[in-house]
Amino acid sequence: MSPRSSLGALLVLVACGGDGSSIVDAGAGADAADAQSAKDAPADVAVPQDASPADAQSDATTQAGVPPFGGSSKGSGGATNVSGAIETAGSITYRLIVPASPAQPSPFLLVYSGTEGGATMTNNLIGVGPSTGTDGFIRAVLDGVVYNGNGAAGATVLDDVRAKYDVDDDRTYLLSESAGTTAGLSLGFHLRESYFAAYWVNDVNASDAPAQTASQIGFAPWGQVGPGGDFTDANAIVAAMQGAGYRLPNPAPYAGAGAGTHGDPNQFIAAVKFFPGKTRK
Repeated sequence: MSPRSSLGALLVLVACGGDGSSIVDAGAGADAADAQSAKDAPADVAVPQDASPADAQSDATTQAGVPPFGGSSKGSGGATNVSGAIETAGSITYRLIVPASPAQPSPFLLVYSGTEGGATMTNNLIGVGPSTGTDGFIRAVLDGVVYNGNGAAGATVLDDVRAKYDVDDDRTYLLSESAGTTAGLSLGFHLRESYFAAYWVNDVNASDAPAQTASQIGFAPWGQVGPGGDFTDANAIVAAMQGAGYRLPNPAPYAGAGAGTHGDPNQFIAAVKFFPGKTRK
């Protein structure tokens, strides 16, 4: 994800283009982007803990209604008024955002960052929270570079947040960005497909298909794809979602401002705005 210049200083984003180059915020050079990535990476590196990682096995064989429709995780003990603190779940590290008074139960958005890293993605989510209607969400961010292709890391974080907070089973969402594409596809299409009411795949660089259909998991998830210039993969994911019975807006993939540019801030904002109000049923 690249810097979203229309947001000025609010968003400082970086993303890799198809050729591996970096797109940096207006007024910031490639060296600044590299410095940010280098600074962020150590904070997001996995830190081994004594606790065992949460179960991250595939739900490919589970029955419809997992977790139960109309229910919540009933978790407790998590801190409130959290603005990007680094948390650990087993050997996985992630950044956490929690409102001062989260709803009971609370909507939850799990995010895999792009190459800008976990810290910058967290700041961006906080910055656009009020304008996108997501400031009341609990949000967890995994570094998409550190956990590239690692959907099981996201499953571990999902379990950890659900254990600490009362997460709404019907309002749990997934956003993957750029370098986080493959991990997000693994988590959202294979490991925990039935957990997510909606999944937006943003600034894609790969494609995949849901392991189960809407009829198999008992509901039709919402889906959308932000091409970020990669229309081939975006169209392939949309076709796979449609084939599995997902609910997609018109048009799909996203065709608004920024659809043709990797890391455009307008597409990022559209992605975050996608989630409020969507439920599994």
